[in-house]
Amino acid sequence: MFTFYHKNTDTFARWVQDRLEEMVVAHEVIYVEESDPISLPDGLTNSDLPLLSDGHEHWTSREDIKEFLNELQKDLEFSHSLTSDACYVDPENSSKCL
Repeated sequence: MFTFYHKNTDTFARWVQDRLEEMVVAHEVIYVEESDPISLPDGLTNSDLPLLSDGHEHWTSREDIKEFLNELQKDLEFSHSLTSDACYVDPENSSKCL
Protein backbone atom coordinates (compact mmCIF):
# COMPACT_ATOMS: atom_id res chain seq x y z
CA MET A 1 0.00 0.00 0.00
CA PHE A 2 1.19 3.48 -0.83
CA THR A 3 1.01 6.39 1.59
CA PHE A 4 1.29 9.95 0.37
CA TYR A 5 2.03 12.55 3.03
CA HIS A 6 1.72 16.22 2.15
CA LYS A 7 1.43 19.51 3.98
CA ASN A 8 0.09 21.68 1.17
CA THR A 9 -3.12 21.01 -0.67
CA ASP A 10 -1.85 22.27 -3.98
CA THR A 11 -2.04 21.11 -7.58
CA PHE A 12 0.83 18.65 -7.09
CA ALA A 13 -0.84 16.96 -4.10
CA ARG A 14 -4.08 16.72 -6.07
CA TRP A 15 -2.20 15.32 -9.09
CA VAL A 16 -0.59 12.59 -6.95
CA GLN A 17 -3.92 11.66 -5.38
CA ASP A 18 -5.61 11.57 -8.80
CA ARG A 19 -2.85 9.37 -10.25
CA LEU A 20 -3.09 6.88 -7.39
CA GLU A 21 -6.86 6.73 -7.77
CA GLU A 22 -6.66 6.33 -11.58
CA MET A 23 -4.21 3.45 -11.23
CA VAL A 24 -6.52 1.80 -8.69
CA VAL A 25 -3.72 1.00 -6.28
CA ALA A 26 -4.18 0.70 -2.54
CA HIS A 27 -3.23 4.03 -1.04
CA GLU A 28 -3.79 6.50 1.73
CA VAL A 29 -3.37 10.26 1.50
CA ILE A 30 -2.43 12.02 4.73
CA TYR A 31 -2.51 15.79 5.12
CA VAL A 32 0.09 16.78 7.71
CA GLU A 33 -0.20 20.06 9.56
CA GLU A 34 2.96 21.66 10.93
CA SER A 35 1.83 21.01 14.50
CA ASP A 36 0.78 17.38 13.88
CA PRO A 37 2.73 14.88 15.97
CA ILE A 38 2.61 12.36 13.12
CA SER A 39 5.28 9.70 12.82
CA LEU A 40 6.81 9.71 9.35
CA PRO A 41 8.78 6.72 7.99
CA ASP A 42 12.46 6.34 8.91
CA GLY A 43 12.57 9.43 11.09
CA LEU A 44 11.76 11.84 8.27
CA THR A 45 10.36 15.20 9.29
CA ASN A 46 7.69 17.56 8.01
CA SER A 47 10.40 19.43 6.10
CA ASP A 48 10.81 16.31 3.91
CA LEU A 49 7.24 16.56 2.62
CA PRO A 50 5.77 15.76 0.17
CA LEU A 51 6.56 12.10 0.73
CA LEU A 52 5.37 8.99 -1.08
CA SER A 53 6.10 5.67 0.61
CA ASP A 54 5.38 2.05 -0.22
CA GLY A 55 6.40 0.87 3.24
CA HIS A 56 9.90 -0.06 2.11
CA GLU A 57 11.07 2.83 -0.05
CA HIS A 58 10.13 6.49 -0.04
CA TRP A 59 10.36 9.38 -2.46
CA THR A 60 10.60 12.93 -1.15
CA SER A 61 11.09 15.21 -4.13
CA ARG A 62 8.34 16.15 -6.54
CA GLU A 63 10.49 15.01 -9.45
CA ASP A 64 11.17 11.58 -7.89
CA ILE A 65 7.49 11.12 -7.03
CA LYS A 66 6.42 12.03 -10.59
CA GLU A 67 9.04 9.73 -12.10
CA PHE A 68 8.05 6.84 -9.83
CA LEU A 69 4.32 7.23 -10.54
CA ASN A 70 4.93 7.44 -14.29
CA GLU A 71 7.01 4.23 -14.16
CA LEU A 72 4.37 2.55 -12.02
CA GLN A 73 1.71 3.52 -14.57
CA LYS A 74 3.78 1.95 -17.37
CA ASP A 75 4.30 -1.23 -15.34
CA LEU A 76 0.59 -1.51 -14.58
CA GLU A 77 -0.37 -0.95 -18.22
CA PHE A 78 2.05 -3.70 -19.26
CA SER A 79 0.70 -6.04 -16.60
CA HIS A 80 -2.89 -5.35 -17.69
CA SER A 81 -1.95 -6.06 -21.30
CA LEU A 82 -0.97 -9.59 -20.27
CA THR A 83 -4.22 -10.40 -18.49
CA SER A 84 -7.42 -11.57 -20.09
CA ASP A 85 -10.78 -9.88 -19.84
CA ALA A 86 -12.56 -13.15 -20.69
CA CYS A 87 -15.77 -14.02 -18.97
CA TYR A 88 -17.12 -17.54 -18.77
CA VAL A 89 -20.88 -17.19 -18.64
CA ASP A 90 -22.76 -19.13 -15.99
CA PRO A 91 -25.04 -21.54 -17.90
CA GLU A 92 -27.72 -21.20 -15.21
CA ASN A 93 -27.65 -17.40 -15.17
CA SER A 94 -26.36 -15.73 -18.32
CA SER A 95 -26.02 -12.37 -16.58
CA LYS A 96 -23.16 -13.68 -14.37
CA CYS A 97 -19.58 -14.62 -15.09
CA LEU A 98 -18.04 -17.63 -13.44
